[in-house]
Amino acid sequence: MADIGGSDKRRRLLATAIATKAEQRVALVIAVAAFLAFAAAVPFVRVPLAKMPAFIPSYEAALFLIDLVTAVLLYEQFVRLRSVAVLILASAYLFDALIIIPHALSFPGAFSPTGLLGAGPQTTAWLYVFWHGGFPLFVIAYAILRGRERKNITEEPPDAGAAILVSIGGVIVVVSTLTLVATSGHDALPVVMQGSDYSLLVSKGISPTVWVLTFVAMLMLWQKPQRLVDMWLMLVMWIWLFDIALSATIGSSRFDLGFYTGRVFGLIAASFLLITLLIEMMRLHAGVLGAVDSAEQRLLELLRAQARSEAKAEGKGTDAFVLSQNIAHFRSMLDSGTLDAGQRDAIRRLLTEEEAKRQPADNTGGQR
Repeated sequence: MADIGGSDKRRRLLATAIATKAEQRVALVIAVAAFLAFAAAVPFVRVPLAKMPAFIPSYEAALFLIDLVTAVLLYEQFVRLRSVAVLILASAYLFDALIIIPHALSFPGAFSPTGLLGAGPQTTAWLYVFWHGGFPLFVIAYAILRGRERKNITEEPPDAGAAILVSIGGVIVVVSTLTLVATSGHDALPVVMQGSDYSLLVSKGISPTVWVLTFVAMLMLWQKPQRLVDMWLMLVMWIWLFDIALSATIGSSRFDLGFYTGRVFGLIAASFLLITLLIEMMRLHAGVLGAVDSAEQRLLELLRAQARSEAKAEGKGTDAFVLSQNIAHFRSMLDSGTLDAGQRDAIRRLLTEEEAKRQPADNTGGQR
């Protein structure tokens, strides 16, 4: 999938647009601000706060909508580009959206004291691991395929409809399988929760592994020139590092400051690509409207020029052109059926006079 070179053309699709210097500066400022906020939160990360079980359903409902809309917009980009890499990225956001559902339903105290779906004490923690470990794996796959496409190592473009159906079906199967593992296979999983404490995630190396996967995914997105979608995706993974660190690495229990702050970081990170997609869509829409308006103005100018040229070709000049317009106007008034008898007689007289003015010019043209 070659990059689109022109400054106007490159903005048509986010997946192929090259990030401008101004956009890179904005991303850098956001990255630095996120790091400073993370650094400020670290000393207080284990401070216990009030338990708010309703926080999880509210937060994850917002996250579900953001991820789902992002997935839909990326599927639309895939339809236009037929890029397997973009299809994988759309699948990543769909996976993120769908795995949120069992995580929220199984969270203790959110919908029932012990969680729904037959959840056990370890279910929600493992769904968190699958969720935050699965997304960077999708991103790594996207980065590998994107690299192949940049080197023109591409296969026949897939059928868009069939590919999207396979993608959606595959993600549903993966999420369903992971949910079954965390619920029905709960007893076979290592213990990572002791009440509300999940420090075993750190001591057993599980959350550090997820953190490393996210870091690797971020590094694999680096390239020159930097595509706009990859730049914002790098920023997503950068802030996800802080999410995982606060929520599951430095933090150690539910409802402490790290628990809440990490999820706020996650919500912010999920929004970046969606906001960028929406801005690019608005730019495209504005560009299309401007092009349509310009085309209409150009067409009107061409029609007027054509009418003037035809009048001159007949030897009538501008005055004859105006005369023919008057005659056409009077005839349309007579055909309208809205005039009374007196008005129709007056219009007929005017029409006769105008036609009489044109007759000598026609005769002169005929004698030539």
